Amino acid sequence: MFFREVIGQSLIKNQLIRSVAENRVSHALLFLGPEGCGNLAMALAFAQYVNCEDKQDITLDDGTTSADSCGKCPSCIKTKKLIHPDLHFTFPFIKDDDHELCADWMPEWRVFAEETPYANYNYWINSLTETNKQGNITSKECQDILRRLSLKNYEGIYKIQILWLPEYLREEGNRLLKLLEEPPDNTLFILVAHDAERIINTILSRVQIVKFPRLPDADVAHYLQEVWEVAPNAATSLAALAGGNLQEAIDLIDAHENANAVMIREWMEPCFRQHVKQIFAWNDQFLKLSREQQKNFFRYCLHFFREVLLLETGAPQLTRLTEAERRTAEGLGKVLGVERLMAMLELFDKCIYFVERNVNGKIMMSYVSVVLLRQFNKQIQTTQPFYDRWAL
Repeated sequence: MFFREVIGQSLIKNQLIRSVAENRVSHALLFLGPEGCGNLAMALAFAQYVNCEDKQDITLDDGTTSADSCGKCPSCIKTKKLIHPDLHFTFPFIKDDDHELCADWMPEWRVFAEETPYANYNYWINSLTETNKQGNITSKECQDILRRLSLKNYEGIYKIQILWLPEYLREEGNRLLKLLEEPPDNTLFILVAHDAERIINTILSRVQIVKFPRLPDADVAHYLQEVWEVAPNAATSLAALAGGNLQEAIDLIDAHENANAVMIREWMEPCFRQHVKQIFAWNDQFLKLSREQQKNFFRYCLHFFREVLLLETGAPQLTRLTEAERRTAEGLGKVLGVERLMAMLELFDKCIYFVERNVNGKIMMSYVSVVLLRQFNKQIQTTQPFYDRWAL
């Protein structure tokens, strides 16, 4: 991967390029940032750059120049295909009789890293199995890291170990402490993580942390327009909905927000009217959606009700809603109020958590709908038609 293919994060790109030019590359780096920020993509681009045999200054679309790998030397060609003999990967994986090490999952990993470098753990694990198994980085894999990094470089300037999601190392990570403190010559260790609190402190204290911010909405929208040919207005809306997570924005392309808005209305109206049969009929239709579609719907719910909360708390200038959504939001805010809106946000966040962990969908939706019934039941009933309040 080239630096120019990494979306945004220009300050970090320049920092890494400068460290190579000044010959002060840290031997152990932690690329830490939220999901979808591009820290894995940056690790792949940095690995290609440090071993490039003909580093060049590239003219970008905006007319500026920036250093990047050539893409033509043998090292770049092999690194781009993730087959360089001095480039090693470790990641959470499902252990079974045929897969005891990350090396056994490398064909699948190459596809994942090349096609979806902005995706998260669930995206990766779900591509390996349909069962509810949890991935992990085993002690045997840590031993294999020690073995392969003890070998001499084959052909690259650096021997590079990319460890994706050290959050799944647990106590087995202590096996790597000596290696992180005193690595072999010309060895580069890059850890790519999303949650520092889940990484053991003994590892955190031995790495140089590079913090990645969320991607700006403008960068995500520009990418959607240029690469996926999304219309400007739709790209702006999807970028706002994704909240700086590029993979979420890509996943949401097929889930048009108007369809989600209609789904919310068809769900909330019977909850407001206390029509239990209609609620459970809606639940049955919802459960026919795929898990990704269900997650996208709840992400939209989070986005939409956050905007409702902003309107209700007197910050309309901060909202990112279309005119139709804004009319709906203004009516809904009056119905629920701040306290219940916050409760609903917490509820939808839990829904995403439940869907990712394959809970029983019928039980989950029954629980959620009952909670919504109670929220609306606190409101004094009125003869004003529901559709007047929720005009789309």
